[in-house]
Amino acid sequence: MKHFLDNQLFSTQQYGFLKGRSTVIQLIKMFDVWTELLEEGGQIDVIYTDLEKAFDKVPHNRLLLKLRYYRVNSNIIDWIRSFLINRKQRVKLNNIFSFWCVVLSGIPQGSILGPLLFIIFINDLPEVCEEIKNIFLYADDAKLFRHIKTQLDHVKLQNMINNVQLWTEKWQLNLNVDKCVSVSFGCRVDDSYSYYLQREGIDCKLQRLQAFKDLGVTFQTDLSFRNHIVDKINKANNFKDL
Repeated sequence: MKHFLDNQLFSTQQYGFLKGRSTVIQLIKMFDVWTELLEEGGQIDVIYTDLEKAFDKVPHNRLLLKLRYYRVNSNIIDWIRSFLINRKQRVKLNNIFSFWCVVLSGIPQGSILGPLLFIIFINDLPEVCEEIKNIFLYADDAKLFRHIKTQLDHVKLQNMINNVQLWTEKWQLNLNVDKCVSVSFGCRVDDSYSYYLQREGIDCKLQRLQAFKDLGVTFQTDLSFRNHIVDKINKANNFKDL
Protein backbone atom coordinates (compact mmCIF):
# COMPACT_ATOMS: atom_id res chain seq x y z
CA MET A 1 0.00 0.00 0.00
CA LYS A 2 2.77 2.43 0.94
CA HIS A 3 4.50 1.83 -2.41
CA PHE A 4 1.31 2.70 -4.30
CA LEU A 5 0.52 5.75 -2.19
CA ASP A 6 4.06 7.15 -2.18
CA ASN A 7 4.29 6.83 -5.96
CA GLN A 8 0.68 7.93 -6.60
CA LEU A 9 -0.07 4.76 -8.55
CA PHE A 10 -3.73 4.40 -7.64
CA SER A 11 -6.14 5.75 -10.25
CA THR A 12 -7.79 9.01 -9.27
CA GLN A 13 -11.07 7.51 -10.50
CA GLN A 14 -11.09 4.71 -7.89
CA TYR A 15 -13.00 5.60 -4.72
CA GLY A 16 -13.19 2.21 -3.02
CA PHE A 17 -11.03 0.79 -0.21
CA LEU A 18 -8.73 3.82 -0.07
CA LYS A 19 -8.25 6.24 2.81
CA GLY A 20 -9.75 9.65 2.10
CA ARG A 21 -12.08 8.32 -0.60
CA SER A 22 -15.63 7.04 -0.17
CA THR A 23 -19.04 6.62 -1.79
CA VAL A 24 -20.07 10.09 -0.60
CA ILE A 25 -16.99 11.78 -2.06
CA GLN A 26 -17.50 10.02 -5.37
CA LEU A 27 -21.18 10.95 -5.60
CA ILE A 28 -20.50 14.60 -4.75
CA LYS A 29 -17.67 14.82 -7.29
CA MET A 30 -19.73 13.07 -9.96
CA PHE A 31 -22.81 15.23 -9.37
CA ASP A 32 -20.74 18.43 -9.51
CA VAL A 33 -19.29 17.36 -12.87
CA TRP A 34 -22.68 16.44 -14.30
CA THR A 35 -24.50 19.61 -13.19
CA GLU A 36 -21.70 21.80 -14.53
CA LEU A 37 -21.88 20.08 -17.91
CA LEU A 38 -25.68 20.25 -18.03
CA GLU A 39 -25.53 24.03 -17.66
CA GLU A 40 -24.16 24.00 -21.22
CA GLY A 41 -27.23 22.09 -22.44
CA GLY A 42 -27.53 18.56 -23.74
CA GLN A 43 -27.76 15.52 -21.50
CA ILE A 44 -25.55 13.10 -19.59
CA ASP A 45 -25.69 9.48 -20.75
CA VAL A 46 -24.42 6.98 -18.20
CA ILE A 47 -23.62 3.28 -18.56
CA TYR A 48 -23.76 1.39 -15.28
CA THR A 49 -21.74 -1.80 -15.61
CA ASP A 50 -21.74 -5.01 -13.61
CA LEU A 51 -18.72 -7.31 -13.35
CA GLU A 52 -19.85 -10.89 -12.91
CA LYS A 53 -18.41 -12.39 -9.68
CA ALA A 54 -15.52 -9.98 -10.01
CA PHE A 55 -13.53 -10.99 -6.92
CA ASP A 56 -13.90 -14.69 -7.71
CA LYS A 57 -12.64 -14.38 -11.28
CA VAL A 58 -9.40 -12.46 -10.85
CA PRO A 59 -6.74 -14.73 -12.44
CA HIS A 60 -3.82 -15.21 -10.06
CA ASN A 61 -1.02 -15.20 -12.64
CA ARG A 62 -2.27 -12.02 -14.29
CA LEU A 63 -2.62 -10.31 -10.93
CA LEU A 64 0.99 -11.19 -10.12
CA LEU A 65 1.99 -9.87 -13.55
CA LYS A 66 0.42 -6.52 -12.71
CA LEU A 67 2.20 -6.39 -9.36
CA ARG A 68 5.49 -6.81 -11.19
CA TYR A 69 4.44 -4.09 -13.66
CA TYR A 70 3.92 -1.70 -10.74
CA ARG A 71 7.38 -2.68 -9.43
CA VAL A 72 6.17 -4.09 -6.16
CA ASN A 73 9.01 -5.56 -4.11
CA SER A 74 9.75 -9.12 -5.27
CA ASN A 75 9.62 -10.48 -1.70
CA ILE A 76 6.12 -9.06 -1.28
CA ILE A 77 5.06 -10.59 -4.62
CA ASP A 78 6.37 -13.97 -3.44
CA TRP A 79 4.40 -13.57 -0.22
CA ILE A 80 1.22 -12.72 -2.16
CA ARG A 81 1.84 -15.67 -4.47
CA SER A 82 1.96 -17.94 -1.42
CA PHE A 83 -1.28 -16.36 -0.20
CA LEU A 84 -3.09 -17.05 -3.49
CA ILE A 85 -1.51 -20.06 -5.17
CA ASN A 86 -1.99 -23.77 -4.43
CA ARG A 87 -5.45 -23.40 -2.95
CA LYS A 88 -7.76 -26.31 -3.69
CA GLN A 89 -11.48 -26.85 -3.55
CA ARG A 90 -14.02 -29.63 -3.91
CA VAL A 91 -17.80 -29.98 -3.90
CA LYS A 92 -19.92 -32.09 -1.57
CA LEU A 93 -23.29 -33.39 -2.80
CA ASN A 94 -25.32 -35.94 -0.85
CA ASN A 95 -22.25 -36.87 1.23
CA ILE A 96 -20.24 -37.53 -1.94
CA PHE A 97 -17.16 -35.39 -2.61
CA SER A 98 -15.79 -34.41 -5.98
CA PHE A 99 -12.09 -34.61 -6.79
CA TRP A 100 -9.91 -31.79 -5.48
CA CYS A 101 -9.37 -29.02 -8.07
CA VAL A 102 -6.69 -26.35 -8.05
CA VAL A 103 -8.12 -22.82 -7.69
CA LEU A 104 -6.62 -20.70 -10.50
CA SER A 105 -8.55 -17.50 -9.89
CA GLY A 106 -10.25 -15.50 -7.20
CA ILE A 107 -9.24 -13.28 -4.31
CA PRO A 108 -10.24 -14.59 -0.86
CA GLN A 109 -13.04 -12.35 0.35
CA GLY A 110 -13.13 -11.30 3.97
CA SER A 111 -9.36 -10.91 4.08
CA ILE A 112 -7.65 -7.57 4.70
CA LEU A 113 -5.46 -8.04 1.64
CA GLY A 114 -8.29 -9.02 -0.74
CA PRO A 115 -9.81 -5.58 -1.48
CA LEU A 116 -6.36 -4.04 -2.02
CA LEU A 117 -5.36 -6.74 -4.50
CA PHE A 118 -8.60 -6.27 -6.39
CA ILE A 119 -8.31 -2.51 -6.85
CA ILE A 120 -4.71 -3.03 -7.98
CA PHE A 121 -5.95 -5.53 -10.57
CA ILE A 122 -8.48 -3.11 -12.08
CA ASN A 123 -6.35 0.00 -11.51
CA ASP A 124 -5.58 0.48 -15.22
CA LEU A 125 -9.20 0.16 -16.38
CA PRO A 126 -9.73 3.96 -16.65
CA GLU A 127 -6.77 4.19 -19.03
CA VAL A 128 -8.72 2.45 -21.81
CA CYS A 129 -11.31 5.25 -21.83
CA GLU A 130 -10.78 8.12 -24.23
CA GLU A 131 -11.13 10.53 -21.31
CA ILE A 132 -10.21 9.11 -17.89
CA LYS A 133 -12.45 11.62 -16.11
CA ASN A 134 -15.50 10.00 -17.77
CA ILE A 135 -15.35 6.86 -15.66
CA PHE A 136 -15.93 6.46 -11.93
CA LEU A 137 -15.00 3.34 -9.96
CA TYR A 138 -15.99 2.12 -6.55
CA ALA A 139 -14.27 -1.25 -6.13
CA ASP A 140 -15.81 -3.33 -8.95
CA ASP A 141 -18.66 -0.90 -9.68
CA ALA A 142 -17.82 1.11 -12.78
CA LYS A 143 -19.93 3.74 -14.49
CA LEU A 144 -19.07 5.39 -17.78
CA PHE A 145 -20.60 8.66 -18.90
CA ARG A 146 -20.43 11.32 -21.57
CA HIS A 147 -21.91 14.75 -22.10
CA ILE A 148 -24.19 14.27 -25.10
CA LYS A 149 -24.65 17.26 -27.41
CA THR A 150 -24.22 15.68 -30.85
CA GLN A 151 -24.59 12.27 -32.48
CA LEU A 152 -20.82 11.91 -32.36
CA ASP A 153 -20.96 11.98 -28.55
CA HIS A 154 -23.17 8.87 -28.60
CA VAL A 155 -20.63 7.14 -30.81
CA LYS A 156 -17.75 8.08 -28.50
CA LEU A 157 -19.57 6.68 -25.48
CA GLN A 158 -20.25 3.46 -27.37
CA ASN A 159 -16.54 3.28 -28.24
CA MET A 160 -15.75 3.66 -24.56
CA ILE A 161 -18.10 0.75 -23.77
CA ASN A 162 -16.36 -1.35 -26.42
CA ASN A 163 -12.93 -0.56 -24.97
CA VAL A 164 -14.03 -1.48 -21.45
CA GLN A 165 -15.43 -4.78 -22.68
CA LEU A 166 -12.19 -5.54 -24.54
CA TRP A 167 -10.27 -4.80 -21.34
CA THR A 168 -12.42 -7.22 -19.32
CA GLU A 169 -11.91 -9.95 -21.90
CA LYS A 170 -8.16 -9.37 -21.96
CA TRP A 171 -7.95 -9.70 -18.17
CA GLN A 172 -10.40 -12.61 -17.98
CA LEU A 173 -13.26 -10.81 -16.26
CA ASN A 174 -16.84 -10.90 -17.52
CA LEU A 175 -19.38 -8.12 -17.86
CA ASN A 176 -22.85 -9.30 -16.90
CA VAL A 177 -24.65 -7.93 -19.96
CA ASP A 178 -28.11 -8.47 -18.47
CA LYS A 179 -27.27 -6.23 -15.49
CA CYS A 180 -25.54 -3.44 -17.41
CA VAL A 181 -27.95 -0.55 -18.05
CA SER A 182 -28.03 2.95 -19.48
CA VAL A 183 -29.63 6.07 -17.99
CA SER A 184 -29.87 9.57 -19.45
CA PHE A 185 -29.95 12.64 -17.21
CA GLY A 186 -31.06 16.15 -18.04
CA CYS A 187 -34.04 18.48 -18.40
CA ARG A 188 -34.89 17.34 -21.92
CA VAL A 189 -33.71 13.82 -22.52
CA ASP A 190 -33.55 12.13 -25.91
CA ASP A 191 -33.57 8.40 -25.21
CA SER A 192 -33.85 7.28 -28.83
CA TYR A 193 -30.19 6.21 -29.02
CA SER A 194 -29.30 2.72 -27.77
CA TYR A 195 -26.04 1.34 -26.43
CA TYR A 196 -24.74 -2.19 -26.85
CA LEU A 197 -22.47 -4.83 -25.35
CA GLN A 198 -21.40 -8.00 -27.09
CA ARG A 199 -22.24 -11.49 -25.88
CA GLU A 200 -20.79 -14.39 -27.85
CA GLY A 201 -20.25 -12.12 -30.84
CA ILE A 202 -23.82 -10.77 -30.83
CA ASP A 203 -24.69 -7.13 -30.07
CA CYS A 204 -27.05 -6.97 -27.08
CA LYS A 205 -28.93 -3.73 -26.49
CA LEU A 206 -28.61 -2.41 -22.96
CA GLN A 207 -31.78 -1.83 -21.01
CA ARG A 208 -32.57 1.87 -20.60
CA LEU A 209 -33.89 2.95 -17.19
CA GLN A 210 -35.54 6.10 -15.89
CA ALA A 211 -33.88 5.77 -12.48
CA PHE A 212 -30.97 3.89 -10.95
CA LYS A 213 -29.77 3.32 -7.38
CA ASP A 214 -26.13 4.39 -7.44
CA LEU A 215 -24.12 3.68 -4.27
CA GLY A 216 -27.26 3.93 -2.16
CA VAL A 217 -28.73 7.05 -3.81
CA THR A 218 -31.54 6.81 -6.37
CA PHE A 219 -30.81 9.03 -9.37
CA GLN A 220 -33.77 9.92 -11.61
CA THR A 221 -33.60 11.14 -15.18
CA ASP A 222 -34.51 14.71 -14.16
CA LEU A 223 -32.09 14.60 -11.18
CA SER A 224 -34.90 15.60 -8.83
CA PHE A 225 -34.24 12.82 -6.27
CA ARG A 226 -37.99 12.65 -5.47
CA ASN A 227 -37.98 8.84 -5.31
CA HIS A 228 -34.95 8.79 -3.04
CA ILE A 229 -36.46 11.35 -0.66
CA VAL A 230 -39.79 9.51 -0.49
CA ASP A 231 -38.00 6.23 0.17
CA LYS A 232 -36.02 7.72 3.06
CA ILE A 233 -39.14 9.34 4.56
CA ASN A 234 -41.01 6.02 4.41
CA LYS A 235 -38.14 4.19 6.10
CA ALA A 236 -37.95 6.86 8.82
CA ASN A 237 -41.70 6.57 9.43
CA ASN A 238 -41.48 2.77 9.64
CA PHE A 239 -38.66 3.05 12.14
CA LYS A 240 -40.67 5.54 14.22
CA ASP A 241 -43.59 3.09 14.41
CA LEU A 242 -41.44 0.26 15.83
